[in-house]
Amino acid sequence: MGNKDPKGYYAILGVDTEADGASIKAAYRRRAMELHPDRNASAGATSQFQHLNEAYAVLSEADSRAEYDTVSVETTEGGSAFETPEPIVCSHCGKVTAQPRYVVFLKAKSFLVLTMQSMTQGIFCSPCAEKKALQASAITWALGWWGVPWGPIYSVQALWVNMLGGNQPVLPNARLMAHQAWFFAATGRPDVARAVAMEALILAKKIPRKKKADGSYVDDEGAKLRTHIEKLLEALGGGGLRLRNAWRLTQRRFFVQFGVVAVVAAVITSMIMNAQTHTYSPPRGPKPYIAESATSADSSKLNPTAGLLVPNSPGTIPTRQPISQTPSANTGNSAVMQAWVRPTKAPNGQPWPKLASYVKGFPQTNSTGFSTVTIDNGQNNSDVFVKLVSLNGNFAKPARVLFIPAHGRFTIKAVTPGSYDVRYRDLVAGYLSRSEQFTLEEQKTSRGTQYSDLTLTLYKVQNGNMTTYNLAEDEF
Repeated sequence: MGNKDPKGYYAILGVDTEADGASIKAAYRRRAMELHPDRNASAGATSQFQHLNEAYAVLSEADSRAEYDTVSVETTEGGSAFETPEPIVCSHCGKVTAQPRYVVFLKAKSFLVLTMQSMTQGIFCSPCAEKKALQASAITWALGWWGVPWGPIYSVQALWVNMLGGNQPVLPNARLMAHQAWFFAATGRPDVARAVAMEALILAKKIPRKKKADGSYVDDEGAKLRTHIEKLLEALGGGGLRLRNAWRLTQRRFFVQFGVVAVVAAVITSMIMNAQTHTYSPPRGPKPYIAESATSADSSKLNPTAGLLVPNSPGTIPTRQPISQTPSANTGNSAVMQAWVRPTKAPNGQPWPKLASYVKGFPQTNSTGFSTVTIDNGQNNSDVFVKLVSLNGNFAKPARVLFIPAHGRFTIKAVTPGSYDVRYRDLVAGYLSRSEQFTLEEQKTSRGTQYSDLTLTLYKVQNGNMTTYNLAEDEF
């Protein structure tokens, strides 16, 4: 093989022939600062700067660099029957192979809004090409995705090209294989030479042919190369072995990279499917909930481990059982999310009050104390249906049921001491919410009875100390 740098392009840049695209770009910028005529007053600065620009124009583009790297490859014996040509060697490991290839691998690096795509290219044997492909893909996986918008686009392109074996320009590789066939013929290995020449001819036939204005083909390098290879095959005679294709698609490099892509795709698909099927479950209340207040006689018949109706004694109404605190996959405001239509009446069939007050027909219990709870809906544009829920005992159950119109407020009086929370429905949007658990206390003193006086706002207030939670339908 002839001079690897026939026009001194690598030399003027100060890089070796294996330098990747990023290294060539950095070297060009550095050398341009050194050789620019405005900075360098030496006599040859202008010509060197022009040579530098010419070198960068060729080596910064993959196809033109491939042409340059193989332009000095000799494809015939040049008239000397005694001269033994130098073999083509892998630019990475330096070994001679019967199937060298000029390959271009892509890699992407991103930094927020900046994305750069560079190339690793050269003449490789198949094992070294596998290493270069995996290295370029690993860099892309790690650094290529993080730029907007080109990071993902360049990364997908690089991974796809590398997985398929890189870009292998036809003309440079036809040159390499023709030269290698000549080398094996000159060193007394005609069987190998013929097998390599057959591959070279296949590649040479893929070189696009250029046409003249009259429709005839131009006698270009591809045509000349095909002629030389055919003459070599004629001289070598028929028969001989066939080489196993070391560059076939089903190599280990393909399966390794395809496996990584498949795993990433499976993870992303799983995340999307889980996101689509997941239903939000609000946090459960502190105790199992009974929607209707039960009498003391009925309470003895509750079965805390069952979620079914327990038949009462004859002539009584069945009692609703507490619902388990274990969230189910379908728990949530599903009815609200599907479609909410404001009810014209309260759940028990009674009309909604016109002013803030208790809703008729619901038991109003826990009324043996002095404490008060004021529900302030003053800054909301929605009417609300409110329940003061007692958390005393084994189950949570409504103690007071009331209606508060938009911009209104209501004070619940004479509440028995104990633990409670407030649960309410926005009657315009249908959303359910509950407050934190709070405790109402009473204490007798020499001056009378001290009791709790709590105000709960149904909107955010500065320095407020009460947290609200979304509420599942079965807890209201």
